Amino acid sequence: IVLAIVLAGKFIKDRLAKINFQQLDEQNLGINEELFSEVAGLTQKEYDQVVNILLLGSDSKNMSDQYAGSSDAIMIISINPKYKSIKLISIPRDTAANIEGFKKRYKINAAFATGKEQLAVKTINENFGLNLKEYVTINISSMYDIINEIGGVEVEITKEEMNYINKYVDMFYGFSGKPTKKVTSYGKVTLTGEQAAAHVKERMAGFKDEEQEHGDYGRTRRQREVFISMLNKVLSQEIGEVSRLIDLILSQVTTNINVTKYMGMLPEFIVNKDAYLNNITSVMLPGLDYSKEIMENGAYIYITDVEKAKKDFIKYMYEM
Repeated sequence: IVLAIVLAGKFIKDRLAKINFQQLDEQNLGINEELFSEVAGLTQKEYDQVVNILLLGSDSKNMSDQYAGSSDAIMIISINPKYKSIKLISIPRDTAANIEGFKKRYKINAAFATGKEQLAVKTINENFGLNLKEYVTINISSMYDIINEIGGVEVEITKEEMNYINKYVDMFYGFSGKPTKKVTSYGKVTLTGEQAAAHVKERMAGFKDEEQEHGDYGRTRRQREVFISMLNKVLSQEIGEVSRLIDLILSQVTTNINVTKYMGMLPEFIVNKDAYLNNITSVMLPGLDYSKEIMENGAYIYITDVEKAKKDFIKYMYEM
């Protein structure tokens, strides 16, 4: 364990130079400084140890400019040492939000398109009473590079989802310049990077069935399933392969995370790695039971009971 910790420390320090850092103005992030008083079941120390990182997936078609688009995927990664848990919380991109500079409420993903990560983080904090400070941004159109490097991702898909993948996958193979490969079966399948990109982009599969209330429910679920499959596959590799894959991932992202800050958490994570990987859960918030989709100002938006959503975010991130 001691050797693993030493090697992990060296591993992280060697890779800091590969990260594209972009700092945010923490004084202008709309942070809820009173959040701890709203959390039950955690001491101040346990609360401070919870790591919450905002993952933003840009839908830019420009591989060299991730800001030439909106945040197609918005996900909070919450790591809780007390419960040995990793939780993924998807926020539908069409969620109605009050955004600084907008006269009327609009889709929450417009914050990223308008003010990049600074405004995206601030908007989520102010609308849902959170205290997010750290983010990771990746261009979804480049996601298939990472998935192809790990040999694809295994997910469960329906026949309808298979048909939608095959309908849109040509675009992503066009980005990569490779010959198109169609998905030939459904159930538990291994998707290539291009196929997975088409899978997480699509929003209509299942829309007429159990997901009829909001098409983004299916899309956010697919995004989380692919991300969990990627996470498990990367961390199950031998250390040399993990190192190579992390180098590739770091070259694709922008972040403000100071990795050295988390060095002290490494021993606990290494010792309990299996517990964390066996306790990965995911959810979409705000929830469907108190939200609905409407047409407003010429666009479909996902309106919700904000107070219920705030309570759900706190419960899921800190109390479960």
